[in-house]
Amino acid sequence: MKPAIAILILGLTAPLLADAQDLASLEQMRQAAAQGSADAQLEMGILYEFGFNMPKNNVTALAWYLRAVEQGSALAARRRDQIMTGMKPEEIEAAQKLSRELAAQAPPATITSPAPAAEPAPVPTEPVPAPEAPLAGPPNVDTPPSTP
Repeated sequence: MKPAIAILILGLTAPLLADAQDLASLEQMRQAAAQGSADAQLEMGILYEFGFNMPKNNVTALAWYLRAVEQGSALAARRRDQIMTGMKPEEIEAAQKLSRELAAQAPPATITSPAPAAEPAPVPTEPVPAPEAPLAGPPNVDTPPSTP
């Protein structure tokens, strides 16, 4: 009997845990889309178009598709064209406006540049004396004469 109760409790709480994971995943997806990921933007469009874990909203879906199309997503272009066939002109205009707002909210693209070079060594203002040339051999050493 006890295993049946445990299974029942797990069966009732598992969907709650799955929903929490879905919400965390959706938030990560939204953040990636806002930061400019074309794949995440396409996914956000699909989620809004079909109403997965969020209200079905073709205007918002089209706005995300437009963002992804700007970055060259061919699949987003096909979804954009498909969804626009069933939308009114004012809905399309609203989606275009929302797309511009989403673009304005996006953080600027980071360009990876090399780290700044270290400060150059200061140039001395007084002349530095040149080091003395090394001697050819030890000084004052008598060498035996060579015999042929």
